[in-house]
Amino acid sequence: MLVFDASALVKRYQLEEYSEWIDEIMSRDSHWVGSAILATETAIALGRSNPANAGLAAKDARLTRDLTYFDLVAVDADCLARAIDLGRGCGLRTLDAIHLAAASSLPGKFQFVTFDDRQREAARDLGLKVLTPPV
Repeated sequence: MLVFDASALVKRYQLEEYSEWIDEIMSRDSHWVGSAILATETAIALGRSNPANAGLAAKDARLTRDLTYFDLVAVDADCLARAIDLGRGCGLRTLDAIHLAAASSLPGKFQFVTFDDRQREAARDLGLKVLTPPV
């Protein structure tokens, strides 16, 4: 199971460093998970990086199609309370703390995928397995 932060998922829809790696890991493991805000944050990030809307409709369509395969973790009061603790304790930005709080509520084994350095360290501090690209 792969649990995504938006910093990682956005690489699937626009060509960036490690975009091919994201496609590769997603093809190897088809159980994808993210917080309920993953779709919103990813779509906004895609729009921000495409100010002229070049190809944005196609990227949005691919994201929408992919999201039908995601299990999304609810962002409820417990998740938000945990995010406050993580954000304050680890110096995370709000959305990064929410993604990590949602991931930390999951049972079983999984790999957390992020490209945010602070979030990666916080995930490791929580004992989560963080998947990083080969160097």
